[in-house]
Amino acid sequence: MNLIYKTFRGNKSAEFDNAAMIRRIVFMDEQKFSYDLDEVDEYAVHAVVYDGDSPVATGRFFFDEENTPHIGRIAVLKDYRKRGVGRFLMLSLEKTAAEFGADFITLGAQVRASDFYKSLGYVPYGEIFYDEYCEHINMKKTLDITQNMT
Repeated sequence: MNLIYKTFRGNKSAEFDNAAMIRRIVFMDEQKFSYDLDEVDEYAVHAVVYDGDSPVATGRFFFDEENTPHIGRIAVLKDYRKRGVGRFLMLSLEKTAAEFGADFITLGAQVRASDFYKSLGYVPYGEIFYDEYCEHINMKKTLDITQNMT
């Protein structure tokens, strides 16, 4: 694999089409969510991981209305799961968040994926909640800025 990490802001670029395609495949086609795109896409910093020229994973970073840094919409195509692509994406997004001044990150993880996030240092907090039919848990990680800036 030749992984390349690219970021861009907002949902008006051709790069966003790749992010939206991956999210549609993972969240709507595979997981049967009824929607995926939202108003956050307009201002979020989006990331797409490519294997060479092929888009294989995506996620986004943004500050919410309380100025809390948040990572979300993490999606990896099925053929690239359990191959380190998700880890590469998350660590790259954390570095991007740190470059925007974040010293911690929150996310709403699908409960079934929470062990993956725990392996990256995220800690669950609060009660389980539902997004459509799917159980989620809020998680948080303090960023090691010195490590992320290298």
